[in-house]
Amino acid sequence: MGTSRGVDQVLASANHPMRNAADCYGTETAALPVKPTAESAYCWDTGDAVTQDWLPQSVTFSGDADNDGVWGTNKVILSGWGQNGTTTTTDHMGRIAFIDANDPNNLKYRWVLPVIPLNGGTDYRALKSHMGGMVWYQDKLIVTSWEKDSDNNVMYIFDMKRILQATVNSSAVGKVSGGWSADGYQYVMPAVGSYSLAGGACSSTNDDSRPCFGSISLDRSSVPDSLVATEWFSSGGTEPARIWRYDFSSEPGYLATDSSSHVNASAAYETNAVGLQGVLSHSATSGGTPNFYVDDARGGVGQHGILWRQNTSGATAAANCGQDIMYACWGQHTESMSYWWSTGRVWTLTEWAADSAGHWTGTDHAIPQRVLFSLPLASIDSSLS
Repeated sequence: MGTSRGVDQVLASANHPMRNAADCYGTETAALPVKPTAESAYCWDTGDAVTQDWLPQSVTFSGDADNDGVWGTNKVILSGWGQNGTTTTTDHMGRIAFIDANDPNNLKYRWVLPVIPLNGGTDYRALKSHMGGMVWYQDKLIVTSWEKDSDNNVMYIFDMKRILQATVNSSAVGKVSGGWSADGYQYVMPAVGSYSLAGGACSSTNDDSRPCFGSISLDRSSVPDSLVATEWFSSGGTEPARIWRYDFSSEPGYLATDSSSHVNASAAYETNAVGLQGVLSHSATSGGTPNFYVDDARGGVGQHGILWRQNTSGATAAANCGQDIMYACWGQHTESMSYWWSTGRVWTLTEWAADSAGHWTGTDHAIPQRVLFSLPLASIDSSLS
């Protein structure tokens, strides 16, 4: 289905420079947390910073993949973006930015299109996904897919060693006359497996149904390492989100299964929080009692979110900074969170790019508010109020 390539070759062809914090627009830096403050921040290439057609949703990195934080010799950040269904483009594809993070002063990225094999591997289609969550663990990448997928698969598995280069440049996705095309993208990643919900499709109508996973992250402080997932509801709703934990197996990158090939949750919780966009689980000691960090994005343009630290004993807001809601100190409409184990830093990203009237639709006078940022987990804990 194309020419085999490695992550290093994708990074070597990176063609989109990221802007350092000093070069970000004021609206972008205004989207950063008020308290605690971000220690590093990056803004997207100009076209991606303002596009209404795509929304940044998730982040994972080589810091998830391995304890040493590198893939081969490279530090890599992956960011998942989903197509915005409110625009004229309605294919609802997902795409992944492969970010070369070797030089912290010179981040750059290349887009890769995740695809689903068809007809016994003789063709492929684009992954239809909101891209709300991604976890890169060992040599596998797990991506959530519930919003636009019709076959009840809630997570797809991709192999980081199986990246292909398209041979035809056209708007089609899949096999075409003369070779393989990827809607103009140079690289594709075919899925190698998937996880589906037992019993049927997910539902986001209430928290008693099968969950539609909105965000996932990796917990290396659990024993064994585990994947943590939360469900998505509207920030303006009333349904409290649930959280699940799934253990990884000894087979690299795959979740642990029973004799019937079922992946059973090793733990499940219900929060009292609504509108959660990201979840992060971490324990101060290996195998200890975990804390869950969850971000309430709040719905409005320009509104800072609330970051909560929760455990089975209660919850604490991350900071009190005197905003319109005194605990609304986190980034503006942040999405998924990931913890870079070897550096002790939490990474996340903001979503918005509104027009001059604060609307999603339209492309005139787009106001960029998208930023990728990090800060130490210790600074989050020390800011708890």
